[in-house]
Amino acid sequence: MTRKILHMLGRPRLWSRLRRRHFLWPAAIGIALAVGYNAALPLVISTTDVRPTMERMLDAWSGGKSRITGEPDIRFWPNPTLTLYGATIETTDGTPRTLARIGSITAAFSLLSALRGEPALEDIRLIEPVVTLERGADGTLNWERPRWLAPREPAAANGDTPFGDITIENGRLQVFDRTTNYAREFPGISGTVKWPAFAGRLNAQLSSVIGGQTVSWSLACDEPLTLLAGRNTTLKTSLTSAPLNFSFDGVGNLSMKPFASGRLQVSTASLPALAAWFEGASHEGLPESSFNLNANVTTGDATLKLDDLHLSLGGANATGVLDVAIPADDTPRVEGTLAFDKIDLNGLQPLFVELPVDPEELARHMTDAFARTWRVDVRLSTQEAAIGPLRLTDVAAGVMVDHGRASLDIGDSTYANGRLSGRLVLSEAGLARGGKLALVLKDADLAAAAADFGFAGPVPTGRGSVNLDLATDHPFWTPQAADASGRLTLSLANGKLSEFDANAFSDLVRKGEFFSLSQASSGTFDFQRADIEARFSNGSARLNRATFTGPSGSLSINGVIPYRTGSLALAGTFTDANNAAQRLRFFVGGSWPNAVISPLSVLGEPN
Repeated sequence: MTRKILHMLGRPRLWSRLRRRHFLWPAAIGIALAVGYNAALPLVISTTDVRPTMERMLDAWSGGKSRITGEPDIRFWPNPTLTLYGATIETTDGTPRTLARIGSITAAFSLLSALRGEPALEDIRLIEPVVTLERGADGTLNWERPRWLAPREPAAANGDTPFGDITIENGRLQVFDRTTNYAREFPGISGTVKWPAFAGRLNAQLSSVIGGQTVSWSLACDEPLTLLAGRNTTLKTSLTSAPLNFSFDGVGNLSMKPFASGRLQVSTASLPALAAWFEGASHEGLPESSFNLNANVTTGDATLKLDDLHLSLGGANATGVLDVAIPADDTPRVEGTLAFDKIDLNGLQPLFVELPVDPEELARHMTDAFARTWRVDVRLSTQEAAIGPLRLTDVAAGVMVDHGRASLDIGDSTYANGRLSGRLVLSEAGLARGGKLALVLKDADLAAAAADFGFAGPVPTGRGSVNLDLATDHPFWTPQAADASGRLTLSLANGKLSEFDANAFSDLVRKGEFFSLSQASSGTFDFQRADIEARFSNGSARLNRATFTGPSGSLSINGVIPYRTGSLALAGTFTDANNAAQRLRFFVGGSWPNAVISPLSVLGEPN
């Protein structure tokens, strides 16, 4: 008998049946328990308690009055979860106004607390909330101050978790300012706010789509109650997007007069892209350039100080200090110093040339927007500066703007191995009415200056000094500015008049025939002293004096140069040192540098 039993137990099929029955029974029992769990708990836990619990929580958060209209939905598998639909938060000032609408609210809860009839809700998820922030004409906000933020209750009791973890999905913020008629909507807000206790650390990570760009914002604060109560506390905040990045790490508050003191960073990869983002349209006039600002910032009563400032604009870098003041009863002002490694003002030309705006209209807008509404006193220095054809080094300058009067002063700089100083003063009538320019260049290499300006033909070279005074009634960046009026004086010592062979020139004049100046360009005329004085007006330069005195003779020229057309109308004399009694007189016509010389004897002869 024993052998038969052992033989039967040893059969594989029998062992398989026993193992299958051993597995199926526990599985069936587990399923039955799960079904019973989900069927029995809703009968034990009342859904009438969860709605007022959530309403009380929303009231405590917001300081308003909450109402939930939808029926609660409770699920116990795989985790106890509550969902409420149709929540509204309104003001409590007697004239109910909607502060927020929430499509649905989902929260996890403790099963034991629910069994006791007091479900403790946590891990709140707000689906499609719409929050309205409005400032009335009297300056008051529509949101009231909640009790937990009142000064008499600076912190909740230990263990209180009024917020916990809150997740926001597809929210929307509506902002209205009745004092300025400003209205803006920020859709697609999603993220998390983690605040486990009043006395605990607050971390917020939110994102939205603004102007077609995804913008992420973060905030971290160890004492959020102190921050929200308008007192100073440490915080970190940042804003990240494709067109603009911003971060602050320091001390601040959110009072009616906000204060901040810490490290500030602002950067953009493209100024045109940033302008287009703010304005909602393309902005092709700005030069393609990056911008980066890094500084210690301190705010005060309508003041902003940027210390240890590091500024990058395009390829230029600067350090310095800036103070900005925007008083309520006075003109805003900017003061400070900036030290650049280089400045290229030529890069601003597209801003004025390519914009589809009338230049004088643009100048009027710039005057109204800045020159008449700001005061500026900023000292500038740079190792290199490019202004038109000028390439300056070791520049010390200052910018002044005061009630419509604006000026740029170059106190000192190096140009063409000489010292250059000057002043640009804008008209008090505004940028559209031009201004005045004065430049003084001392002991400079005028050959290098002539090469920078692209002068061709016979030009005086050597070391000398130049004084230039110009005035125009048109914006400086417009072609009409070429009609400027003014005066130019030039003095040189021990130099040369290039491409001018004095002997060949005098021989051609004596022949009494017309000839091209290029026929006497194979040599140079050495001079001991040269003096030039000219006046400008209405597109023409009147050459009052141009004298060159050297060992081989003297040359004197005067007349009119209509530089709009490049033509010449000059009269001159040449005295050969070997024959001082004979003065060769001639007329210069044609265009520069292809001048045509007419000896006076030819002009005086009858046909």
